[in-house]
Amino acid sequence: MLLLLKRLWALPCSAIGLLAALVPLGMGGRAQWHRGALEVIYRPCQADCGPRVHGLPFRAIVFGNVILAVSGEELQRLGPHERVHVAQYERWGPLFLLAYPASSLWQLLRGRDPYWDNAFEVQARKLAG
Repeated sequence: MLLLLKRLWALPCSAIGLLAALVPLGMGGRAQWHRGALEVIYRPCQADCGPRVHGLPFRAIVFGNVILAVSGEELQRLGPHERVHVAQYERWGPLFLLAYPASSLWQLLRGRDPYWDNAFEVQARKLAG
């Protein structure tokens, strides 16, 4: 019951993830439900995968219970970190969409890096090992 409530609380954010997933799926990507999240892969990574795939500024990103990754290899590498974000969405629900940028802004105002010093990213790096 608690798991269902967490997923419902994160559902508005997951809906954004599902909409975003239409892009890679329309480009031949694949999706699978795994360990409480929909994992969406843009494409299989070949030897020519550069630092950015399809011009994306990320290797993996999470919206609620939806993880978008540029490749299966990147999902494997970044999966533990991204699953911490899934848990953060389940804890914060739609408020995460405000709390995450607020943490980035706070770090920027303090003269720190808005991504690397963001409290949610710090926690994800720490818990993902």
